[in-house]
Amino acid sequence: MVAPDLLSIGEVGEATGLQSSALRYYEKVGLIRPAARVGGRRHYDPSVLPRLAAIALFQEAGFTIAEVGQLLGAGTSQARWRSMAEQKLREIDAHRARVAAARELLISALGCDCSGLDTCELVSARHGRHQKILQRLSPPSRATSS
Repeated sequence: MVAPDLLSIGEVGEATGLQSSALRYYEKVGLIRPAARVGGRRHYDPSVLPRLAAIALFQEAGFTIAEVGQLLGAGTSQARWRSMAEQKLREIDAHRARVAAARELLISALGCDCSGLDTCELVSARHGRHQKILQRLSPPSRATSS
């Protein structure tokens, strides 16, 4: 018999908007645990709902599932949370810088009137920076024997 306050996986999914497969995955990686299994079916304590809300918040902030596990782990201190949040902010700032640079490059490329890649200043400006990459991508030249 299921305790009356326990929620089925379907009820948790309906309350959170999560698919049952996501809930099973969260269980597999240790983020949540069912309170009971009745007839092979998972049932959760209502306290799982705020935990799932915290998981969603952390994921929206860009934390990976592994990082979420660390944040929700037993003994996670305020200092650990702050350290992880500050690291995530640095990652987000670096990503924003890459996106801004990509945006500027695309704006420049859209304004380019070059007739081809071999005459494009945007391409030639990067040639020196990426010379080693180009060398790795080029097939090795074969010496011909006479």
